[in-house]
Amino acid sequence: MVIDTHVHVIAPDEARHPLRPSGVGTQWFREHPVTVEQYLAAATAAGVDGAVLVQAHGAYGSDNSYVLEALHAAPERVVGVVIVDPADPDPGARLRELAAVPGCHGVRLFGIGPEPPSWFDGDVGAVLCDTAIDIDLRIVATLLAPDLPRLATMLTHHPGAPIVLDHCGFPDLRGGPSFPGLAPLLALADHPGLHLKVTSHVLEAAGEHAAAFVHLLADAFGGDRLVWGSDYPQTHDRTYAELVALGRAACAGLTESDRARVLGGNALRLWPALAH
Repeated sequence: MVIDTHVHVIAPDEARHPLRPSGVGTQWFREHPVTVEQYLAAATAAGVDGAVLVQAHGAYGSDNSYVLEALHAAPERVVGVVIVDPADPDPGARLRELAAVPGCHGVRLFGIGPEPPSWFDGDVGAVLCDTAIDIDLRIVATLLAPDLPRLATMLTHHPGAPIVLDHCGFPDLRGGPSFPGLAPLLALADHPGLHLKVTSHVLEAAGEHAAAFVHLLADAFGGDRLVWGSDYPQTHDRTYAELVALGRAACAGLTESDRARVLGGNALRLWPALAH
């Protein structure tokens, strides 16, 4: 099976689901919005069996209403990952409320913004982590490379808990194929719960060395701790089918078993609801 672990969807009716731009990232949600129905059609055509719909912080902030509604479109093919505002007066209770929606199977700890995400390795991050572990939600971390030490703190306090790092932490991929800028990420390889989300964003940054990049990650973390994600439609410089092909090509240098794990098997282990 092929599972896409990083898909965003945008509501067709802005009156019902108004955009709430956070100011982070580009205006992709205006340039190339894709509804859940449009995504499912593209996934079927590209041979993708299931997907993780990730709350689009840039488009909606912590208003999860559309990503949760979208889960009803194909509950056997999609699961959802929500965002809780770290300023919420009771973030643990808010997460439990969101997780009660069928199909919600993860929380995205989004630590990118104008200020350093001090909450991430503080009390709020701990509450969200503890709550997610208690109710069996996958933790998805979104941090820039300079903030990876905050993730190290979280991993140390929650040893073995599966935590998936979006976009591999946006590493510096200059200097391929040795990638000297990967050092901050590779320093986290000894944490067994850490999984890396290898998305189109980082594969495009690696350019002609994308396969070498994936092979290096597999050597450091193991092929059982990498998952593929398209980043569609935030990444929309090519068709969805071409993004799938990019992921397959980047995994071409792996063993057959590791390739199957990265393209789908590991995602099924992390989100077993997609195996139905």
